[in-house]
Amino acid sequence: MSDHLRLTHQDGVAILTIERPDRRNALDGPLWTGIGAAAQKLAQNPPKALIVTGAGGHFSSGMDLKPDNPLLQRLLPAMAAQDEGVFTALITELKGAVDALTLLPCPVIAAIEGACAGGGLEVALACDLRVAGETAFFSLPEARVGMMPDVGGTVRLARLIGRSRAAELILTNERIDARTAHHFGLINRVATPGQALAEALRLAIQTQSSAPTATKEILQLLRSPEPTFAAETAAGVRVLCSGEAVEGVSSFFEKRPPRWS
Repeated sequence: MSDHLRLTHQDGVAILTIERPDRRNALDGPLWTGIGAAAQKLAQNPPKALIVTGAGGHFSSGMDLKPDNPLLQRLLPAMAAQDEGVFTALITELKGAVDALTLLPCPVIAAIEGACAGGGLEVALACDLRVAGETAFFSLPEARVGMMPDVGGTVRLARLIGRSRAAELILTNERIDARTAHHFGLINRVATPGQALAEALRLAIQTQSSAPTATKEILQLLRSPEPTFAAETAAGVRVLCSGEAVEGVSSFFEKRPPRWS
C-alpha cells in the first residue's frame, strides 16, 4: 500500500485516508494502486463499512500532473508514439484499482472536504454514498487538458445525475459547490465544514442496522451496470434463504435491535 495511504478502524468501520496534503492529495501511481490494494485486503475480512477520505482539508485534486508521477512517465512517451496498447493497459489498470471498491460486500462512503476533482471525483463516484462538507467543490476538468474522465467517471456520473447534467459538468469543466452537488444528486448529505468524516461515520453506523446478507445483495444490485427485475428477484430469494428475516421479524415484535450474526 502507498506510503500516502493510512488505514484505521473505528467502531467496526474502516477508514482509508489519502495523506498527501502538500499536493492536495493528488493521485500518483502508488496511490492509485494502493487504493485498489487496500480494498482487496479489506475484502478478505470485510468491515461493517468503509469510509474513503482525504487529509489536510481536501479529498483529492485528481491526477498528479507533476513530472515525478510514475503514471506520467509511462503516459508521456506513449502519447508521443500514439501507443494504443499502453493507453489501454494504463486505463484498465486504474479502473481495476477503483473498481476494487465496488467489490466490497459492505457500504463504501466517501467523506469529502475541499477539492474533489478529476480522478479524485472518480474515486468518490465509485463509492456507494458521498458526504461532503459545505465548502467542498467538485469538477471533472480532464477535457481541458485533452483527456477525459476514463476511470469510470463519465459513465458513473451520467448514471448518478443524468446524461445532460453530466455532459454539462464534463464539457464545460465547471466547478460546482456542495449545495449544487447535493441538488444534482451527486452527494447524499452536506455537512458543516470539517465535519464530513464525522457525518460519514454516523451514516456508516446507520447502515449497520441492515442485515448483512441483505446489505450485500442490495449493494451488488445497485452497483450493477444494468440491474434487472430478474436479478432483483434472485437476490430477494437469496436474502430470504439466509434466514436473517427470522431474526429481523423477531426483533421487530420483541421491540429490540436485531442481533445480526
